[in-house]
Amino acid sequence: MAPDLAGRFREFAATYAHLPLYSRISGAAAEDPAVWGLLTAARPGQERPVLLLAALHDLVLRSPSVPAARWFAAAPDLDGDPWPDVRVTLLAHAPELRAIVAARSTQTNEVNRVVYLAALLVAATADVGPVPVALVEQGASAGLLLGLDRYRIEVGDVVLGDPASPVRCSGALEPGSAVLPASSSLPPIASRVGIDLAPVALSDAEEVRWLEACLWPDQPERLARFRAAVALLRPDPPPLVAGDMVDDLAAVAGATAPDTHLVVTSSWALTYVRRDRRPLVPAALAALATSGRPVSWLTAEPPARPAERAPGGETVLTLHRWRAARPLPPVVVGHAHPHAPWLHLTPLQPWT
Repeated sequence: MAPDLAGRFREFAATYAHLPLYSRISGAAAEDPAVWGLLTAARPGQERPVLLLAALHDLVLRSPSVPAARWFAAAPDLDGDPWPDVRVTLLAHAPELRAIVAARSTQTNEVNRVVYLAALLVAATADVGPVPVALVEQGASAGLLLGLDRYRIEVGDVVLGDPASPVRCSGALEPGSAVLPASSSLPPIASRVGIDLAPVALSDAEEVRWLEACLWPDQPERLARFRAAVALLRPDPPPLVAGDMVDDLAAVAGATAPDTHLVVTSSWALTYVRRDRRPLVPAALAALATSGRPVSWLTAEPPARPAERAPGGETVLTLHRWRAARPLPPVVVGHAHPHAPWLHLTPLQPWT
C-alpha cells in the first residue's frame, strides 16, 4: 500500500511546530500534491518529509540564488510566508529533486551527542583507570563523534575534552540527576575507527554537504557546531571502514591493540539494525573479551521496551562491560534527549 504522503507532511508540521521554517513548509506541502508527490521517487522506507526537506536544503546550499534560499538564511527568525518562494523553487527543480530523493537517504552526524558519550566513557573507565582506549564507533557516518577528546564538552558544570576547542558541545543536567565528579576526565585515546555502510570522507565536499543538508536550518546552533567539527577534523580525520557495523565489528575491533581498553559506541545506530541481529554485537564483544582485556560497549539508543522509557527520555544510556573475560550486568546510566541538550544521569550509578 502506498504511504499517505500528505498525512506524513501534516504529522511532521504538527510534531515540529516549534520549527518555524520546516513546519510551515510541511504544512503547506501537505495540501499540494505537486510537491508532496516528489517523494514518490523515494525508496521504500525513505518516503519521509525530512528526505525532501534535506534535498531542498542541499539545493539551497549548492545554489544560494534560488528563491527559497533567503528563507533558509532567515531561519529560525522568519518574518513572512516562505511557501510561495519555496514552492517555486521545488517545482522549478522538480526533476533534480526527484533524482536526489530517489538516490539518497537521510544521514546525520549530530556532534552534540558526544555529551552523553563522554558521560558514558567516564562511567566505563571508572573501574579500570586511565588505560588507553581503542575507540570503535558503530554507524560512524563521517566519524565526527570519534573526535570527542578534541572538543569542549560540558556535562552540566563539568568540562571534558579540550576546554579551548572551537567545537563546543553542552548538555544540561535535569533536576535530580547525578553529577560527574569535578575531577572527571576522558581517558587517553590510543586509536579510533568508525564502521559505516556508507562512510563519509571529510575531504568529499559533496557528501559533507549532504550531511549538512540533513540538519535543520531552524536549529542554527547544530549547523554551526557541525561546520566547526568538520573544519577541526578535516586535516586529520579519523579512519573509517566501509562495512556492516554488526558483521564486521569483530574484525575491526579485533585489529585494535590488545593492551588497550576496547570501547565500542553506538549512538542512534543500533535502532536501524533488525532486532534478531542485535544480539550478535554483545556475542562478538564477549569473544573479544576472552583475552582478558577490558571491553566496554556504550549504547545511546531509543528505548527497546516500554519499561525503559522515562518522561521525555527518548535516548537510553546503557553501559555493558566485560572485565577479566567475564560479563558484568548492564547498567542504565541515564536518559537523554537524542541530540543531548539535556540529560539525566542515574543517581544510583557509581561514577567514581
